[in-house]
Amino acid sequence: MKQFLRYQISGTVYILWCVVFYYGKNAENLNALASLLYLNLKDLKVIAGLAVALPVGVIIHQLSVLIKNFLIANIWKEFDDSPQDLIILKLNDEDKNHIEYCLERISNLNSFYYVRFDNGVLSPLLASLTVNGFMGCNIVGMWAWTAILIGLVTIAYIPRIHSEMKTYNSILNN
Repeated sequence: MKQFLRYQISGTVYILWCVVFYYGKNAENLNALASLLYLNLKDLKVIAGLAVALPVGVIIHQLSVLIKNFLIANIWKEFDDSPQDLIILKLNDEDKNHIEYCLERISNLNSFYYVRFDNGVLSPLLASLTVNGFMGCNIVGMWAWTAILIGLVTIAYIPRIHSEMKTYNSILNN
């Protein structure tokens, strides 16, 4: 269920950025954009757009997985998704619970990473490429800078996620 929600959110964020970039060419601020969207999107086209959010989110996430495993994991090995060798068969229940807790935390940290990277970097980047490249619409600088700023704020926590993953991996390796 966690992955389904993550895919839906990534796809929805992508669609929202496409809408902002496309309609933003005629809006000088957020209030003007909201008014413009209200006038143009009153009908059910938005629902049809959200129906494609899941498959688009899956594609965004798979691209994110490739980037994480082939680029980020080469920089920070803690982000590598390949399974660690853990032998827990002969451990007592307390140690097994401790290991399960650490593995659950690492899994949650991975989810935090993906949500931030998918929605803060990939969704707006792919939306800008779609609107600029496929729809032939120039993106207004204000909305591009807004996407960049939101992306930077969103991914600013990734070094902290790395630090926590490193801590839990070191606990598991001891």
